[in-house]
Amino acid sequence: MARHKRTAAQRYHDRVAGKYDQIYDDAYWNWHDHLTWEHLRTHLPRRLGLRALDLGCGTGKWGLRLLESGFHVTFVDVSSEMLDQARAKVESTSWRNKAEFVAADLMDLSALPEKAFEFASAMGEPLCSTEHPPRALGEIRRALSASGVLVATVDNRLACMDHYLERGESEALAEFLKSGRTSWLTRDKAEQFELHTWTPAQLRQMVEKSGYEVLDLIGKTVLPMRARRELLGDSRAAREWAAIERGLHRVEAALGRCAHLQFAARRIES
Repeated sequence: MARHKRTAAQRYHDRVAGKYDQIYDDAYWNWHDHLTWEHLRTHLPRRLGLRALDLGCGTGKWGLRLLESGFHVTFVDVSSEMLDQARAKVESTSWRNKAEFVAADLMDLSALPEKAFEFASAMGEPLCSTEHPPRALGEIRRALSASGVLVATVDNRLACMDHYLERGESEALAEFLKSGRTSWLTRDKAEQFELHTWTPAQLRQMVEKSGYEVLDLIGKTVLPMRARRELLGDSRAAREWAAIERGLHRVEAALGRCAHLQFAARRIES
């Protein structure tokens, strides 16, 4: 895409692509990623060699795991710099012949064949930053096979309240709770792209109206371990906290504590 046509989301992700992995490389994010993959992999197709999508692939973290799990993977991202990072990683593996790379926005996935993919992941909240999430879900649905499954993460609206409370912005909070829209917190205004958020009930409703059956919904994470990284200092402790988290992250009453919601949904015929 021409440089002058880049969106705010593209500008931000192009800029941070080279250091993105370092931003999310610590004990908390490693623990968080383990829980993410544990949930995602339970929804993978049982047959290997099928086609999968990694939407909003970033530097390729989840697409690489899909390749390693035996699938042919198409990496999709709006940021060409992120795609370059993912491509470089894949080129150093033995799975490079099973990978494709497509520069695209979730609002327009016409570059992908229809009903060709058995599985899609959309991790890191790409649905939140797209212009019209229901339309994006429709674009994903078009690419999925008749019973294809999507696993995705989104921002939890209830968890965003603290941002406004910390600043004493009651009017802004009231407006946010009605609209569910906020902006990515970065200093450069040209990179402040809009974000959509949902409560668990709102998310279920949107996904179902978009032609999917919701199979599962978890919160990440109920335990506030991001502020307690020191408790994850060794593998045994991390496993013990993860066991407690698993007992909580499907409890509806606990989901309000979570920054992110992760859902699995199956495409259904309308």
